[in-house]
Amino acid sequence: MLVDHRTHGLPIGLILTRGIAAARASVLGALWLFLLYAPTQVLSAVLLGLQADAMAGAGKQPDSAQVITYFAAAGGGLVLALAVFFLFPLVQGGILGQIRDRLEEPHRQPGQLGVYGKAFYARFLGCEALFALGMFVILLPAMCAVAGFAFREIANAAPGLPAEGAAPAPPFDPQQLNRHLLSNPVMLAGVVVASLLASVVGMVYWMSCSIVVAEGERVVPSWRKSVRFCRQNVAAVFVLWLLNVAAGLLVSPLGLLGQLGIVKNVGVLAQVTELRLRGRWKIRT
Repeated sequence: MLVDHRTHGLPIGLILTRGIAAARASVLGALWLFLLYAPTQVLSAVLLGLQADAMAGAGKQPDSAQVITYFAAAGGGLVLALAVFFLFPLVQGGILGQIRDRLEEPHRQPGQLGVYGKAFYARFLGCEALFALGMFVILLPAMCAVAGFAFREIANAAPGLPAEGAAPAPPFDPQQLNRHLLSNPVMLAGVVVASLLASVVGMVYWMSCSIVVAEGERVVPSWRKSVRFCRQNVAAVFVLWLLNVAAGLLVSPLGLLGQLGIVKNVGVLAQVTELRLRGRWKIRT
């Protein structure tokens, strides 16, 4: 049975200070992380431009060549996304392993990035799979609702048969669909709630990865400890979440929004490692 001997968590400022200081132990890992995500970020920007060219606006017909190019690029993006899914745990394990070394023994040279990446790969991949499953369960109802709303709007806007001699009605404007979606309070509220729930699952995921490194736990026990850790350190978790959101907004023009969860992970690892060093997390059989 898991017994928590914790009295008080670390001060939030100390968590951030120690985490950021220890993050310097894996500068090479940060570079690999950037190189891993750079192709997908660039392709995402290209896809936005191709989508604007391929989608017909009001009074225009779609360009078949542009549509084919868009779907070909989207297929390439799917391949890159799958590659990132399987390679990210390798880089993440190396980064957090080196940061753990710096937190536990600040004066010791951290271990090798590749060694830690291989050591934690299977467990981090399992944590990532659980995270993807949780995101799917949370976002599926919202995606189905948005799809149903879109089909209904398109059906309502579909023109009937024009009268003889009359000019054909212009095709449906996709931008109009976006405006209707954002102006619908029920749909907007559902998307906001789903996003908040997804953010909570993401926080638990990052915690579980830190616990894998600091505690040596397997996938499912690390998620259980992560949920318990979040409940017992609500203030620190909330501040780390705000830090991640703020950092993401600051660098969003660079297309890196969503990849800064590692910022939370470093801060969480600082506190989890401290709790382990002080003997506050114990397993009693």
